[in-house]
Amino acid sequence: VHLKTIALGMLSDLIYTKFLQLGNDAREVLWPLVSSQLVRWSVGTPQDKVQLEAVTDDEYNGDEVIVDVEEWQPSEALVRIGCKEWSRVFLRVLDAVPNLDKIETQAWLRTLSISLSDALVKNIKLEEKIREDVVESKLASLGLGLTESHSGVGEGSRNGRNVDYLGMLPTLKTRCIASHCLQQYMSTFVDQFAELTAEEEVSYLLKTLNQSRLASSNARKDEDLALAFQEAFFDQWGDGVEEVEAALQGTGGGSGHRGSSKIFFLTQEASATKAVILLLSKLYCPKRSGKEAENISWDAEAFSEPLLMERIIDVLSEFLSSEENDGLLIDPNVWRSASESGGQVAYFCTSFAGVVVGILEMILNLQADKFCRHKASLFPILCSLIRVQSGEIRHLVSDIFHKQIGPMIQVTDSEQRAV
Repeated sequence: VHLKTIALGMLSDLIYTKFLQLGNDAREVLWPLVSSQLVRWSVGTPQDKVQLEAVTDDEYNGDEVIVDVEEWQPSEALVRIGCKEWSRVFLRVLDAVPNLDKIETQAWLRTLSISLSDALVKNIKLEEKIREDVVESKLASLGLGLTESHSGVGEGSRNGRNVDYLGMLPTLKTRCIASHCLQQYMSTFVDQFAELTAEEEVSYLLKTLNQSRLASSNARKDEDLALAFQEAFFDQWGDGVEEVEAALQGTGGGSGHRGSSKIFFLTQEASATKAVILLLSKLYCPKRSGKEAENISWDAEAFSEPLLMERIIDVLSEFLSSEENDGLLIDPNVWRSASESGGQVAYFCTSFAGVVVGILEMILNLQADKFCRHKASLFPILCSLIRVQSGEIRHLVSDIFHKQIGPMIQVTDSEQRAV
């Protein structure tokens, strides 16, 4: 692992010291080689890319036969390293922006964003393929066919193939982690990326993130998949009564959620949603100076505003619904720092607590005219958030009322402080 980490780091350094000086040749010839290695270590080798080899084996009487090379899947440690390196590559290029002209800057950002989106798409497709195989094999082992919700066409249909579905779950979990890490590391470079990128790159990246968000949302609602995860969890324990009771202990407080499918797919969905909202908020509330804004060829604010508000309203509405329905099942200690510990429990309200905190911080810092344009949709939800269990969220709502709503009802700062 250490040698692979050093090798990946050297690739990033090569990009910074050599590739950027070579212009179009580096993007068309050298970058595909580097990106394929990043994809291999963060995503793995999809089956459709596996090479066929001609081998001679005594088992086949010395005849030459064609066999599949084993599909290579990286470990969780390599996945995390590979995903982090994507962030490092972006930061390397963004650091060099002052030394590049506008055309080169946009060309590199286009190349990198498309490559990152493609890597995430490949991982999502692999994840969905494994998920379908797990569910199909589990149903086949019970003598059942696929339900309508799981039946697919073409590649999605496996005709009840008998696969060790419990053995496939670790790979599926690693795919979830890969999606989560790729999405999570976007926050490290999204500020500069939003300032310099064009509409085409943003649209492509948003489409990919929404694909991940919807795929993970469907997976967390899949009851057959949830039962497979539960079976794998209990399979790790023995047959004794004490061991089974130990496995069941604490399910109400959250420890029993750690092996569930929801904890993985809610985490992936939350990180995809957070990346979408973060990117859109940076476009909607840019930090550009007047001179920098003149160099932008598209209206990023008009593009991002409806998409951002739609996503915000959806997340806050579902958060409130989950908090109301599931709140009694959650240990109050979870809410002491919701943005940090909420993901340990597999409910929408706990997994998305950090996303909600980010949304409220963005609303708090909105310009007055931008908040005013959306007051009709935001005000009812903000009022509902007053009663949630998270003190962190309630304090942010209080700050929003002081800063954004107080002036709208003509309550001055001194009058608010007097209260």
